[in-house]
Amino acid sequence: MTLQPRHWLALGLAVHLLFLLSLYTGWLNLFFNDASHTGQAFDFAVYYIAGKALAGGHDVYSVEAAFGFRYLPAFAYGVARPFALLPPQTAYFVYLFLCEALLLFNLRLVWRWSIDDNIRARATCMWLAFSPLYLEYYIGQVSFWAASLLFWAFYAEVHRVFRGGALAWIGAALVKPNALILAPAYLRLRRFKTLGWGALIVVLSSVPYFWAYPDAWTTFVQRNLSGMQIEGGLTHAGNVGLWGGLVSLGAKLSGAPLETLSRLDQLPAWVQLLATGVPLLLVAAALWITFRGKALPLELLCLWLTTYFLVYKDVWEHHLVFLLPVLCGLYLHTQQRPLLWIWLLLALPTPYIFFDVSPGVHGNIDPERTWGILTGLAYRASVVGPVAVLWVWLARRLLANPAPYGTARADD
Repeated sequence: MTLQPRHWLALGLAVHLLFLLSLYTGWLNLFFNDASHTGQAFDFAVYYIAGKALAGGHDVYSVEAAFGFRYLPAFAYGVARPFALLPPQTAYFVYLFLCEALLLFNLRLVWRWSIDDNIRARATCMWLAFSPLYLEYYIGQVSFWAASLLFWAFYAEVHRVFRGGALAWIGAALVKPNALILAPAYLRLRRFKTLGWGALIVVLSSVPYFWAYPDAWTTFVQRNLSGMQIEGGLTHAGNVGLWGGLVSLGAKLSGAPLETLSRLDQLPAWVQLLATGVPLLLVAAALWITFRGKALPLELLCLWLTTYFLVYKDVWEHHLVFLLPVLCGLYLHTQQRPLLWIWLLLALPTPYIFFDVSPGVHGNIDPERTWGILTGLAYRASVVGPVAVLWVWLARRLLANPAPYGTARADD
């Protein structure tokens, strides 16, 4: 039986309401590593403390809360500092309000993108009923903010509003630097103005701060590109990406205890080669597909955002909200049903609840230290599997009857 549009809308609203209620009741916390073992607004507290540090004339990258401040200086001035003007609980409520406002705007774009009520209703449900969104709200992250801006960029690209798309992408990069991974796609599309303005704005908004605090640049790069430098933090149950899985597999096969690992060079050479070589090969493959395949704007952008989950060292479950603009945008654009199945597999919680230890106890608890190889593989396969299928689906679309480079339209 095919669900009618009203059924999809009712399902989406019901699940989203459950998310909001669980922020108060905690009903869903046991399904997620970060919600089970860390307190509510755990990451939001980092922004708040960084804002307080900025107000006091201190370096925001010296903040030692959680994993530290990992964002660009523009985010510290534009987001963290204003939040710090409010009492902590009020600031968190304002954050939730802004998330819901962004969600409503995303839904407005969904209904402008398509005129088919069935497609609209399904795409609306995709935004409302995605379980990583609950985790995003719970810990107070801003990945959803960046994902929303990227959805606006995708909408603008499809509808040929290039300046608006450029602004949305640059805004997403200032919120979360991992949005910069779309640069190869923009290069293939010959969006030279977009890339130039993006680089200029990021540099001009960052250089004065790093000039004033020279040590901050080293800390920023280390936190984003190197290991956590925290004992036991190299990989753990919260890291659901391919890289985290490769490191976990290598550590278990070589007998290296996860609780002692903070750097990749603590593992045998073959594990280092595996964890470094596989992501490099995937990046090389993405580059080949990008410059060999068709210049399909939406598919190219989505390919690179999907590649992030297969190559980056730190992929948390809440990061999956970055796949909402990918899956929703592609479904609105192509109306291909396989995308709904990929969305469903990622929208459901991982099987984490079956493998957890000490559920609901906050603290430095990593269940993966007790897992065998098969458990770790099964856990991450629930994320990496659908992401890999999506990546291959995009690659096949781009490589079908490839067009020569240079056919993409440049910036208006």
